[in-house]
Amino acid sequence: MNRAGATSLILIAVAIAAGLSGCKPTEYTNSSSTTEPSAGSDSGAVNISQMGGGIDVKDAPHGADLSTMGGDIHLGNVASFARVKTMGGGISIDQATGSVDATTMGGGISIGQANGAVKATTMGGDIQVRMVGTSSERRDVELTSQGGTVTLTVPKDFPMGVRITLAHTKSANRTFEIIDHADLEQQETPDWDFSQGTPRKYIRAQGRVGNGLNHVTINTVNGDVILKQE
Repeated sequence: MNRAGATSLILIAVAIAAGLSGCKPTEYTNSSSTTEPSAGSDSGAVNISQMGGGIDVKDAPHGADLSTMGGDIHLGNVASFARVKTMGGGISIDQATGSVDATTMGGGISIGQANGAVKATTMGGDIQVRMVGTSSERRDVELTSQGGTVTLTVPKDFPMGVRITLAHTKSANRTFEIIDHADLEQQETPDWDFSQGTPRKYIRAQGRVGNGLNHVTINTVNGDVILKQE
């Protein structure tokens, strides 16, 4: 997709979200009827699909599958798994002990604590993820933004193989950088790439911490990448 097409999608998504921003998010708890599993779904999971408006789920001990055509989504504590999608709005998850798959067509994504694999994708917005806990099981992390800063925080003993690609366009009004605490090897392409519509260069970083068990992939356009160990 060229930059003009991506921009159009972001504007449409933001417009949808803006039109619904005045609506109070629908609140759900694990005692409401929406937690009853539908046919073919994960037993006991919270399953919500709306044509529009925000979603607020405080507790999903058996997992959650949430989607809205436009509005913010907030998920408090979730176990097992979380699949979250909005066509325009922000996504925030307080604590997840299972895998997370979060997608928005326009808005930021924030995951306060994640103890499982994470995939987060936005067409325009910042991404913030904090990995916690120790586990011998693989917990891959894939974070993608088409325009925004991506921040990933991991424990000091989090074993990972890291690949980061930061694209910055010729029309950008400032410079961008990869900031990491893992001593990654960084390289910047010397020439402009014209194949994506808007000319751009790439800063790439890669490296391994420990045995590299967990695969960490981060991609963004016109945004910083920050990888912290703490």
